[in-house]
Amino acid sequence: MEPYLSRLAALRAQMASCRLAAAILAPTDHMRYLVGWADSGHERLLALVVTPDAARIVAPALNAADASANARSLSAVIPWTDADGWASAVAQALGDAAGGCVGIDDELHAGHLLRLQDMFPQARFRSVSGAMSALRAVKDAAELELLGRSAEITDDVCDVALRSLREGMTELELQGIIAEAYRERSVGMTFCIVGFGPNSAMPHHATDETRLRTGDVVIIDIGCGLQGYQSDITRTVAFGTPDPEAVEVYRIVRRAHEAVYGACRAGVAACELDRAARRVIEEAGYGPRFFHRLGHGIGLSGHEHPYITEGNAEPLALGNCFSNEPGVYLDGRFGVRIENCMVVTEDGGASLNRNAPLELPIL
Repeated sequence: MEPYLSRLAALRAQMASCRLAAAILAPTDHMRYLVGWADSGHERLLALVVTPDAARIVAPALNAADASANARSLSAVIPWTDADGWASAVAQALGDAAGGCVGIDDELHAGHLLRLQDMFPQARFRSVSGAMSALRAVKDAAELELLGRSAEITDDVCDVALRSLREGMTELELQGIIAEAYRERSVGMTFCIVGFGPNSAMPHHATDETRLRTGDVVIIDIGCGLQGYQSDITRTVAFGTPDPEAVEVYRIVRRAHEAVYGACRAGVAACELDRAARRVIEEAGYGPRFFHRLGHGIGLSGHEHPYITEGNAEPLALGNCFSNEPGVYLDGRFGVRIENCMVVTEDGGASLNRNAPLELPIL
């Protein structure tokens, strides 16, 4: 069965168990996962409407031809014009389901949902994003291959970036080198964080004109999308002889990173992986300086389920993919983060990326 047909069938099974008469998906990665296409309608409504017997895209006339040419496993594309509006198109797509319980994508514009509620006062609206996230969290073989290839490309680009470090260069200059390395590999850079020296202590630092100096700790956090499937890696190095504490902190973070592989297996609660890494860092005395979750799911979205954090007691399943990124950040001095993406396998957990060095690399 074509993957999009099987995915729609899986969603319909979820809808039946939740007693949903229909689901309305915004043009997000949820839609892309189900029919292989999504495009922004901007302020106009563009949505995938799934009922037990059909999958229809309601699209502005501007997008209708594109949807017809590229979306898969559809029953129909129902166009609407600016002059007529989208109300009748949605009513046609919903049919009798308009009187039941309708699942709504969390990313649907609030204004569109409010209008749907006015249009169909007899309907009840609930979130369908939980069901969609559960479907997308388990990757099939084709998805795992794309995620692995995306990770391999990012490993190679990270190596290019590290070889390019030169005293006096700016973070933005290195970002440009990374973007060009991705272009040479025919993929687009999804994001890039470069932090030199004290900036490495800010996990979401906005790359700027800071210049590289001898002794700086350097963090590079980058990713790309290959046919939509994302990668995400973080490496920490020292440019010249670093603060001796940075060498020790790197060893601690590397042990925390490795502890996650030891704890990972199907059926284990996601929070247990966070705890495994956090325990290593806390025992070393740096607990308060690891102030973010261990990781996030990855697939068509850079951040998706499962989230590897305290409070998430959901058991991991075979085919779950997520980041493993413990870190320690000392304000005004340096930060250390090591990140690979990994997959839950029959044998436990396997990295999609090459392993990070055991000791802080000094370049």
